[in-house]
Amino acid sequence: MLNEAWRNHHPGASDVPAGVDAALLHYATAADQPVLVVSRPKDPAGREIARVRWANGAAADLFGVDADHLVDLAVTRLLRAQDTSERLVRERRVRYGVDAVTSSGDVRRVEVTAWPAPERDPLEHFWVIAVVLPQDERAQAALRAAEERFATLAHGSPVPTIVSDVGARLSRVNDAFAELLGLPAEELCGTGWLTHVVDDERAGVVEAIAAVLAGERVVFDTRLRNAAGQVRWVTVRLNPSRTPGYGAGFIGTVEDVTDRLAREHRLAYQAQHDLLTGLPNRLALLERLADLIGRSSDVGVLMVDLDDFKTVNDGLGPEAGDAVLVEVARRLARAVRSGDMVARPGGDEFVLVCADVGDLDAVRATARRVLDAVLAPVEVNGLRLRLVASIGVVLLDGLTCSAEEVVRDAGIAVHEAKAAGGGRWTLLDEEVRTRARRALRLVADLREAIARGGVDVHYQPIVRPGNPARLLGLEALCRWTHPELGPVSPQTFVELAERANLVPALDAHVLAVVCRDLASWRAAHAAGELPTSPDHVAVNVSAVSLAAEGFADGVRRVVAAAGLQLHDLCLEVTETALASDLRACRRVLEELRADGARVAIDDFGTGYSSLAYLKDLPVDHLKVDRSFVRDLRSAGDGVAGGPARAVAAAVVSLARTLGLGVVAEGVETFEQDEVVTDLGCEAVQGYLYSRPLVREDLVELLRGGGELVPRPSLPTPREVPA
Repeated sequence: MLNEAWRNHHPGASDVPAGVDAALLHYATAADQPVLVVSRPKDPAGREIARVRWANGAAADLFGVDADHLVDLAVTRLLRAQDTSERLVRERRVRYGVDAVTSSGDVRRVEVTAWPAPERDPLEHFWVIAVVLPQDERAQAALRAAEERFATLAHGSPVPTIVSDVGARLSRVNDAFAELLGLPAEELCGTGWLTHVVDDERAGVVEAIAAVLAGERVVFDTRLRNAAGQVRWVTVRLNPSRTPGYGAGFIGTVEDVTDRLAREHRLAYQAQHDLLTGLPNRLALLERLADLIGRSSDVGVLMVDLDDFKTVNDGLGPEAGDAVLVEVARRLARAVRSGDMVARPGGDEFVLVCADVGDLDAVRATARRVLDAVLAPVEVNGLRLRLVASIGVVLLDGLTCSAEEVVRDAGIAVHEAKAAGGGRWTLLDEEVRTRARRALRLVADLREAIARGGVDVHYQPIVRPGNPARLLGLEALCRWTHPELGPVSPQTFVELAERANLVPALDAHVLAVVCRDLASWRAAHAAGELPTSPDHVAVNVSAVSLAAEGFADGVRRVVAAAGLQLHDLCLEVTETALASDLRACRRVLEELRADGARVAIDDFGTGYSSLAYLKDLPVDHLKVDRSFVRDLRSAGDGVAGGPARAVAAAVVSLARTLGLGVVAEGVETFEQDEVVTDLGCEAVQGYLYSRPLVREDLVELLRGGGELVPRPSLPTPREVPA
């Protein structure tokens, strides 16, 4: 702009003289204060007349002309003083009073300060003249400028803004506030805006205004009703303000928080409610129980667990399962009183918190009512389903435990009800609680024992019957001795492992120990330290392990790491495991058997679908279940030796027809041994020949050539029962 203005008044010139440029750069005077850059060249007559070379916007405002129209004017036309030119000295800054003459002829008394610019042109000298307005005018101008800046800022702000010069009367509001209430801004000035405060909130708003007028900053929430009648939640922030000549007022913002509060309310609801059924969730349940514990003695907590719900979910799909859960939730809510709580902590579990069930009769009536509500048929996808539930009951009779412990105890009672057959309720008593806590302790100790290799592996010989019998192979069996409780029944800890999802870890531990031991026996045999070694070791494998991703690769890695081959192992799978997921089991077994592993069906004859799937499975041996062997009698006893002999004979005949080997389990007497031998079983195992042996005793057996003399079985050692 400076170059353009200069060229307009000096045709043929290219740029602003260096002196003007230097003056502006040196003093940086392009500010709100009126500033002129002047020089004093000589005219044709040889006179030096001070002329304007540049002017800023503030100077243009002062004199009432555009800045470029001031250029080239004589300074004396703008600033009148005696000998103005003589006061422009090159040696120092000078300050003096002058009259500023505007374009309309008005005269204002001002002071000017003139600085000489650094010399760049010896023929023309430059000065910067700053005009200093009187103090009151400067203050008023600054105030007007500040008000204009604030008004511009507030007017264009998206945040609703209000200004009061005095009291509660609004002097200005911006467009955002007008838009919030749906009215023109002029209608909201004065005190009319207070009529849009919801009636029961108005007194609080007046109190807040009184506080801000007293000099406090206030923040409060209130509700405003807009022109369309909609109520909006707002957060109001008011800061005190004083306007000279008026008094105390305020400046404030009004933030519409309706949508935010709605989101927060929705999130708070979701945090404490089950999204599927709309019932309170686990968090809300625990909060309710925490409030009741120690204060109420007639409150009952009933955990309702649907029996076999997984069948519905898997058979009809998750959408059908969800529909069943919604229907059950509706029925349970109708089965209790209005003050009771029905919650869904997760899955197919519901928890009822009911008052006035402090005695057994009240518990029985409530549980019966809940069972009846669940039992009614449910229509899903055109099918009538009849549901059954198990209920565990805990009474808050002066209990001082935590809410989590109450829910846990109710779960324990549910488990007892299911163990008793389901479709019933169980009240948690001290005996049940003690048994459950003992089971929890055993699970924790079992997990630790598996992790540190504290579960032992014993080996029961599989022999060719005779006197002496010859060792054919071994079956690996888990044994666990608790450091305080002593030996734990395999039935007990295997069941605990299944409930705690520890079976895959247990199977992996046994496989690793078996491969390590078999490799050491093979090495000792190769070195001449043992006259024989087992041909193979049978390892029990659960359906959970078989269905696990990467199981086959894991078996290969463990076997290879021990320096063994897959044909050194026999994988034993129960009929129950096969029936749970036949397709997955068959795929994995086929894969491992193709690489050399042997496969046996354990406890054969106890399942309901043996013949149906036997033809489709990659199997090498059948193991006749001990329940049949236990009841075997010779052919001279009764009709063909009894039904057990008939079943065993059928299994052996079936195996021969299919080209499979047969192993008889649980042989404990000479009579049983004679019968299974007569039936054609080429291999047996049982206490008659040997109990499961620890590693050291098995080594002694191998040192003796692997021969076993049959002996009648002795009582088993005491074990921790289930």
